[in-house]
Amino acid sequence: MLYQIEPWMLVVLTINMLVAVASIASFRYLLGLLAGVNTTDELSKKDNYAFGTVFAGGAIALGLVLSAAVKGDADASYIQEVINILTYAFAGVVLLKIGAQINEFVIFHKFSLKNEIHNENKAIGIVQAANFVALGIIINAIMGWVDAEDWTGLTAAATAFFSTQVVLLAVTRARAFIYSRRHPGEFLQLALKGGNQALAIRYAGHLLGSALAFSAAGSMVEYIHATPFMSAVWWSAVSVCLSFVTTFFSFIARKAILHKIDVVEEVDNQQNTGIALVEAAIFIVIGLLIISVLA
Repeated sequence: MLYQIEPWMLVVLTINMLVAVASIASFRYLLGLLAGVNTTDELSKKDNYAFGTVFAGGAIALGLVLSAAVKGDADASYIQEVINILTYAFAGVVLLKIGAQINEFVIFHKFSLKNEIHNENKAIGIVQAANFVALGIIINAIMGWVDAEDWTGLTAAATAFFSTQVVLLAVTRARAFIYSRRHPGEFLQLALKGGNQALAIRYAGHLLGSALAFSAAGSMVEYIHATPFMSAVWWSAVSVCLSFVTTFFSFIARKAILHKIDVVEEVDNQQNTGIALVEAAIFIVIGLLIISVLA
């Protein structure tokens, strides 16, 4: 059965699309400004794959944030609809920037992500793009979960956001610990800096799987307007548990799917991106299954 679309809904759709395109276009130049590069030169003259990958990840992340703004019923006023999506776009860019800074100076503190991307390090481009997409998934989930339009909702959203950054840091440190145990005297961050794209792909899959698991927390924790901070604390606690669940089942699935394949040798040493993609897909699939089960 084909449902009719009212003319005013077409106008709202057009408004949302125009604002979304403008926001992503602005994000391109903002990304270049923050990186201190000319985006046109990086994308077309230098053919900088790393920068293009990062921009693509940021565009997807911003799209995820904007999609949270257009969920539900449209505003009766076109002006209010524009204000609403612009507000989400601005808030999304700010949170993406904060998340990128945390990734740059806290999670990957042994070198400069910005410099490596400028130097066309494809592995780091994958890592930063995955971080952007993971942030987009998380912000989308938090905005959908916090059913409030006042400052109490902002407090809960900020608490939940920063708590997930701690968990993403823990995921990265766990992967680094595993890598160091497999390769005594070596470090994951330096291997990524060295350009191991297979490691970057596997890491990206683990990050995205964890972010998807975080987004499922809203199905288990109700946002209570009277106690926004405690709601965020419970949301964060459930997110941590779901992250562990994702990692556990991904480990079991990998053992079954990649039976008799030495993933350490293939990914860590031979830089086999095919095996890394399979591992990344396993993490993402487990995250999606958790969302479906808990929805």
